[in-house]
Amino acid sequence: MKKVLLIFVMLLLAAAGAVLYRSTAQTSYVPTAQLCANGSKAPCSMVASAIGPDPLLHSGFGYSGLFGPLPTSPANDLQTPFDNMAWQMFVALNWAAASVNQPPAKGLTAPGRRVWQTYRKVSSLFGNSPVRAGCTSALALPVFYIGSDGKGNPLPNNEEYFQASTNLPLIDINGNWAIFERRVNDIEANYLLAPDGHPQQTLTTIAGQANLILNNPSGAQFTSSDTVPTGKNGSIEIKASWRIINPAAGDDPSRYYTQKAFLAVSGDLVQSGRSFCSTVTLGLVGMHIIQRNQANTQSNKLLPQWIWATFEHVDNAPMAQSPCNVANGCGTNSSTNWINQPTCGSAAPSASVRYSFYKQNGPQGTNIGPVSSGAGKTKYAWNSQQPYASGATTAATSMPQATRCWSIYPTTAQLNTQWQTALAAYKTPLQNYMLIGTQWGGNVEPREGNPLPDKAVPAMLSNLTLETYIQN
Repeated sequence: MKKVLLIFVMLLLAAAGAVLYRSTAQTSYVPTAQLCANGSKAPCSMVASAIGPDPLLHSGFGYSGLFGPLPTSPANDLQTPFDNMAWQMFVALNWAAASVNQPPAKGLTAPGRRVWQTYRKVSSLFGNSPVRAGCTSALALPVFYIGSDGKGNPLPNNEEYFQASTNLPLIDINGNWAIFERRVNDIEANYLLAPDGHPQQTLTTIAGQANLILNNPSGAQFTSSDTVPTGKNGSIEIKASWRIINPAAGDDPSRYYTQKAFLAVSGDLVQSGRSFCSTVTLGLVGMHIIQRNQANTQSNKLLPQWIWATFEHVDNAPMAQSPCNVANGCGTNSSTNWINQPTCGSAAPSASVRYSFYKQNGPQGTNIGPVSSGAGKTKYAWNSQQPYASGATTAATSMPQATRCWSIYPTTAQLNTQWQTALAAYKTPLQNYMLIGTQWGGNVEPREGNPLPDKAVPAMLSNLTLETYIQN
């Protein structure tokens, strides 16, 4: 039987938690949003292949990541070109697939699949879970299979409701599980199937992986992108998180990118023991985008690894009351050092926001994983109707009270505002998403006394919807 390759392992190893840096230092400098990789003044459907000009990346001076003083001009603002690339990828990938040659007024609002939804699901490469629900839909809807081994254990071959890092689920405000899916573009899919044209070294089987290692001591070398923003794309991986939208419960579908889907859950994962299928409306709440980049021939600061961007919906969860601020010594300041702690304390919610993963006036503990009630054959068994998590957890953990432990780096936050404003002009729900951060492989000057890695910028990064319980 084929075994699923953890295609996100490189980034998950780099992301042992979430570190989103902010400095309290003030500066009059504000970065500028670059709305298209080709330099046009409007958002476009071009998926950027590289960052734009970045003077500091080519300087001869050491660079200490996002620690220390904020940038004062484009000449010392190393991060913004990466963040602009992230937004360019996010917008282009969420363009209507049937309207990629249309202007933003149509491409950002037209119905139907988005560009990234034309990419291959990992199940098409590594095979389906051994057991899937057999029900079918009379409608032509995308199917989200929650598959298993037939013995009560959910498997990650298809869509998932366990987070990859912890095997814990995330529950939304309506009592439904969050759902996750993964896709890769054809460039990566072709490499997985036949690395460098060698199908006998396919990464989709254990035997093929072993053969590749035997013949390539340096391991897999995924196809890289060009070194110019308008060049050819490299291997791209997508991981998306969804929640079930229920207007009757108070959800506003217009604030999300939504899709109708057919949810099919294996019987051994259901409290009743019987599989079920249901038509649901899913709202996008999070997205990882990673692209394999080339080596930089002019600088050893940008390593030939992956550029990783992660986005979330603005309504996901509130900030912690005392968020970690690395630039002010988060790694050593005990009052805001949440590293390796089970929680980051109380939240600071806005009374006007209906959060997706945080209940106003709910329990005080934040980012604590739900505890299984033991109902059904499996941990966290599905209820056969909404709310799907009903009865699967103890009452005290029926809501995760998700909270963001780290503040977003200031120039990233400023750029978010500009992109959101530009997107609002087209009345697209993409205006309600924010970039959490863009990570890239870099040779970084380690900071004395700081416990974080020094081979990536930011040192660690995660998405609240996809790595809820390892932010710390």
